[in-house]
Amino acid sequence: MSLDGAVESVLHRLSTAQVEALAAVAEGRVSPGGALGAAVVGAQPGAQAAVAELAERWTAAPSVTGAGVALALRVGLRARTEADAHRSRPVWTGPGAFGEQRLTAGVLHELVASARERILLVSFAAHTLPGLAADLEQAAGRGATVDVVFETQDDSAGAYQSHQAQPFHQVAGIRRWRWPAEQRPADGAVLHAKALVVDGRRALVGSANLTQRALTANLEVGVLVGDPAVAQAIEAHVHELMANGVLTRA
Repeated sequence: MSLDGAVESVLHRLSTAQVEALAAVAEGRVSPGGALGAAVVGAQPGAQAAVAELAERWTAAPSVTGAGVALALRVGLRARTEADAHRSRPVWTGPGAFGEQRLTAGVLHELVASARERILLVSFAAHTLPGLAADLEQAAGRGATVDVVFETQDDSAGAYQSHQAQPFHQVAGIRRWRWPAEQRPADGAVLHAKALVVDGRRALVGSANLTQRALTANLEVGVLVGDPAVAQAIEAHVHELMANGVLTRA
């Protein structure tokens, strides 16, 4: 294994706090000695073995300074942290969705509550959900642009039916959009997408509609997207449909 590989193994096996402690110890040393192992006392055996391998490879490369090893560890840790922030995660409603599993209703609240610039919300079935309505109104009050795109009974030629003609009608400051029947390629085509994009940075895409049942009882799955490039691509496509008149203001 190379020194680079040993650094990668350490980054794979150690926690953030352990990597930071290891970098701090390495920084002021000319050679590893036994100090690196002391920095991770109590760590899992695999982590200790990775640190021992790093010490061995560093010893075999005397031209490498402790400052260089510390820099490699910190740069690698920063890259790992950024990659983790952009990692996609599953989001669920239904049986077994607890603990580490992200819940659809919770993710909706977290995303909308974090919005500072803009929100794009698209849904097939949409019923006024009090908690989400309050979050949207607060976001608009903070100055965020809030665009909602919902299916309608008239535009879907009855393929979509709802007891609420205008969901979230009481929410001030939101802009409503629809897909007019005359813009649809064929009778029976429906606006079936479900997506939420916040500030062009994060998105939730999945099967759940904006209904109480979809957020509490159904078996629903989605993906929380942390990659801004993907979130912006979703947002850009819908905005292009708006600009081209495929979607129009309701």
